Amino acid sequence: MPRIKPFVVFGLIALLGAIAVLGAFATSGARATVAYSDTAGLTVPSANMSLSTNFKANPATGAESAANVAFANIRVNQDASTEAQNEPFVAVNPTNSNHIVVGANSWQVGNGRFEVFAYVTFDGGKTWATSRPYIDRNASRLNAADPTVAFGADGKVYFGFVAITPAPGAVAVSTSNDGGLTWNRQNWVTSFAGAADKPAIASANGKLYAFYQGQALVSQVSADGGSTWSAATAIDAAGRNAAPVVDRNGTVWLFYNTPSAIKVVNAAGGRAVTVSNTVALQGRPTQYRANIYPAAGVDSRGNFYVAWADGRNVGRGNDILLSRSSDARNWSAPVNVNTDSGSSDQLLPALSVSKDGSVTVAWLDNRNDSANVNYDVYMARSIDGVTFGANQRVTAVSSNPNNDPRTLGQMIGDYFAMAAGDGVVYTAWTDTRNNNADIYLAPIPTANN
Repeated sequence: MPRIKPFVVFGLIALLGAIAVLGAFATSGARATVAYSDTAGLTVPSANMSLSTNFKANPATGAESAANVAFANIRVNQDASTEAQNEPFVAVNPTNSNHIVVGANSWQVGNGRFEVFAYVTFDGGKTWATSRPYIDRNASRLNAADPTVAFGADGKVYFGFVAITPAPGAVAVSTSNDGGLTWNRQNWVTSFAGAADKPAIASANGKLYAFYQGQALVSQVSADGGSTWSAATAIDAAGRNAAPVVDRNGTVWLFYNTPSAIKVVNAAGGRAVTVSNTVALQGRPTQYRANIYPAAGVDSRGNFYVAWADGRNVGRGNDILLSRSSDARNWSAPVNVNTDSGSSDQLLPALSVSKDGSVTVAWLDNRNDSANVNYDVYMARSIDGVTFGANQRVTAVSSNPNNDPRTLGQMIGDYFAMAAGDGVVYTAWTDTRNNNADIYLAPIPTANN
């Protein structure tokens, strides 16, 4: 297996990570306004990486590394380079399902640096345009990561990210008036004096909501399209990995995890509810980071769904679990979504709820490699939100996470992605079939599937 020099490993692992949560804020109905100060523990070190001069292509092999699948596998990034793209986020225009915006980390800028790129299609993935949302640069923040995208009711596209290295992370939101082709404005959500990580944004009721982690999991709200932002409000001192959803009434609900549980809270205030306790992920032979985090959705009837990777099934590897609630307060016992019988790992879940109420979950899956290294994307769908159909393979070609000359197996991103349109869901993932890390997307019809 290709190795990377120790000092680069340190930079990679520290980079783009879930930041250690500091401070002490009670998880109660009351919210505290927090002021940020520079914290050494939240400073991300420089991680300019050189392409490996000794890299040899190492694509996935084996009898099950290629398969005929029912879904097109579309390469999203159109560059001809060998530079890495990873950690996709996907959003679909609610008024035009052929208009998709994919955000990703990309090393295309050169010199070992990375930024967030936006990939835009108006024809359901047949053709793609590329743009760069990080337009208002801060000289002490050379890199940008953790893409998150939302469509506003006014048709604007909002793209959130964290700018980092070597200074502490600062969250920004850029705005596009032409569907993501160009970015006409960028506003900083957080101050430069503090440190923030892993932003997530949502649009509802004419407002923008930004969530991120620093001294606590916090929220900020903008009533003017991102031009100005409210003071930061603490949600949970131990919270991380925000996953907001908007219900039929326009209420924003925030799913997140702590070191021992999946939780949900009304973003407007109230006491957080524990969805389920979690069990730390089991050990695995791969080097890329994978954590427990929620992937959530809500249907038009007010039913909530959340999935996560969990290590509780000893001897079976890490599995994808899902819980359901009709009121965001009382939650069903978790059920397994993956149905393999072996000890392979299932990680990085993504979830979407379609207009017809069907729930689709996709995830990284090692079941086709006995060594538990090469991965595919699998999916399962529930029509009633309770029972799931057969697991279906999405990827036509398996990926070896080590088959990238820039990251050398250390990083495929902290998450994969999924979003629903009319009659279709789109799932996106990091793929190494071309001997470097690319972003791929599959349109999955919701009818008769």
